[in-house]
Parts: sequence; C-alpha cells; structure tokens
Amino acid sequence: MVKKITYIESKDTYPYQNLAVEEYLLYHCNKDECILYLWQNKNTVVIGRNQNIWKECLVDKLREEKGYLVRRLSGGGAVYHDLGNLNFTFLVRKENYCVEQQLNVILSAVKRLGICAESSGRNDILIDGYKFSGNAFYEQGEYCYHHGTLMVNVDLRKLSFYLTVSKDKLKSKGIDSVKARVTNLINYKPGLSIEEVKKRLLEAFEEVYGLKAEVLQVEELDKDEMKERCRKFASWDWIYGH
Repeated sequence: MVKKITYIESKDTYPYQNLAVEEYLLYHCNKDECILYLWQNKNTVVIGRNQNIWKECLVDKLREEKGYLVRRLSGGGAVYHDLGNLNFTFLVRKENYCVEQQLNVILSAVKRLGICAESSGRNDILIDGYKFSGNAFYEQGEYCYHHGTLMVNVDLRKLSFYLTVSKDKLKSKGIDSVKARVTNLINYKPGLSIEEVKKRLLEAFEEVYGLKAEVLQVEELDKDEMKERCRKFASWDWIYGH
C-alpha cells in the first residue's frame, strides 16, 4: 500500500539529464512510495529500448537542426518531444504498481481542465478518438515505472517530419499520417499553459492517492550519481551501439 507520494519536476530541458533523473528516481523509490516526476525535452526524438534508430526517425535531419536523439529504458515506439509537450513518470515498487490508478491521475487532471478523455487499451489516452498521450512501461526486478507524453501544444509539423512510421503500420490503423491521428490539448482549451497542466496533475495525484504530496527538488539528488547516469544516456554506446 502506498503511504507516501512524492512530486518532483525538472526545470532542465536537456534530455539526457532528464532520463538520468528518471532512472535515479526508479532505484531510489521507497517500498511504500509513489513518485510523480514531470519533465520536458527540447527538440528531441525518443526511441524505445530495442528500436532501430535509422528506421524510426530522420537521424541526419535531426542532427542538422541541432535536435537530440535519445534511447529510453522502456520499449514502445518513437516519440517527438518539444516544449509544447509535458512528460510524466510514475515510479513505484512492484507491489504498488497499478497502471489503472496511474492512468486515473492523468484522466482526472485532464477532467479538471474541462476536457473529457479516455484511455485506449494500455498505451494511449484519447480525446474524440485522437491521441494526445502515449504511454510506455519498464520493470527491473521490484522497481517499476510508467511514463508518457501529454501533448499540450506540440509542433505537429516537426512531429510528422522527424518520425518515419512505416506505411504498413499506418495502413493497419486506417490513417494517412502520424499527424492525422494525434491532437493537442490546447485545441480543446485555448490558451492552456504547461504550468496549468502541472498544477492539475499535482491536484489529481493527491486526490487519486488520498495523500498530500511531498515536494522533492532535482538539486537534492546525489550529484555524482546523476552525472554518471547522464553520461550513460548521452553516450554513443547507449544510443547507437545498443
């Protein structure tokens, strides 16, 4: 049973640093704790742990435009992050891992914005059939996380430009492009800011778990361990050699 909930957000938009924070929190989460971590990446393509980068995105074009290529711990498909996107991660031990409860935090937060959304299977959250949140999962022994995207005001032109989804995959979903199946929350609440979404997520987190969140700062994490984890995620071996 979760007896403590912790809230932390990153002010950094450097993706390797943000993944380092995520991995650090994964292995420092206490047995009776659930952590909600919010973060943003600047101009980044994030691929799943086992994906072939050359099949998933335009690597050279991303480099030319000074974008970042990142490989995460979890599986799943490639995603595009910019500052119109907010990422969330729930970190918890296996005995308290509940995807339904974690998704309820997201659904409740969106409802607080006056938007009606629904989960679709295990991986997506939709509004009127359009995806605004993709989710992925990772387990290592008793340590688990569930993370995902919240598209608030993402540049859909770049999203569909950098990602090279196969025609067969699109055909199986009955759509013509990546852009045709996604939407931004701002389309349903004009003027919506990332800060307001963060606020509603914290409120929903406390409501769903019935606890008051303790706030943790990134600066409180062990600096040496953070540097080591950041170097790993930024390394050629992890991104390409893997």
